[in-house]
Order: sequence, then C-alpha cells, then structure tokens
Amino acid sequence: MKMTESKLKDLVREIIEEELSEDWRTEKEKWSSPEARQIMDDSLRMWSKDLKQVKFRVIKDWMTAAKAGVLDFFDIEKGLSTGDASRAHPKEVELLHDLLLRDKIIDRFRSYFGGKKAMNNRLSKKR
Repeated sequence: MKMTESKLKDLVREIIEEELSEDWRTEKEKWSSPEARQIMDDSLRMWSKDLKQVKFRVIKDWMTAAKAGVLDFFDIEKGLSTGDASRAHPKEVELLHDLLLRDKIIDRFRSYFGGKKAMNNRLSKKR
C-alpha cells in the first residue's frame, strides 16, 4: 500500500495532537480524601524539621571534634568512604557525605585549621 504525502501529513498531525493532548501533570490521581493531602503536608513539614535538627547535631559533633583537634575534614571524609559497610545504609552515608561537602562546612574546617591539611601543623603552632 502506497502512502500519499497528504495521508502521511494527516497521520503525523494525528500523532502530534495525541501527544500534545496527553496530560503530563504529575498529579493525575486525586487525593483519596480531603484530609489525606493535609496529613501528608503536615507530616512532610515535621520530617523536614527532624532532618534539619539531626543535620545540625551531626555538624555540631564534627565541629566540636575539629576545634578540639581530634579530627579534621580528611578524617571524616575517610571515615565516611571506608570501613565496615554494615555501619549504615549507603544512602545514609551518601547524605552525610553530601552534608560534609557543602561549601559552608568545608569553609568552617578551613577556618579552624588555618588552611592547613594536617592536624599536626595546627597543633605545633599551639605549643
């Protein structure tokens, strides 16, 4: 069966119209109840607040140890990237590693160590 140019154009137009008329919104299904949306919104706010508090505690622990001269950025980096895999889920370790690599955290480590990479350099100036 031979297709003419006009039939081909009509076929292409039909396919394009079908694609364009499709609903591409992410919210295709309605909420199961009016309360369901409110419950999810409130829960997400609460979970977000909890995660922020945990991140703050982690950073505080790291900075306290860094100020005391016990560990530096590279110790934390090595601790997160090596060691026993059963300590934490890989995604949790990835979350902590991303937290460590944020610019503000790296800058705080630099300010505590004066731009030096080794803890010994920092401690020798102290004495």
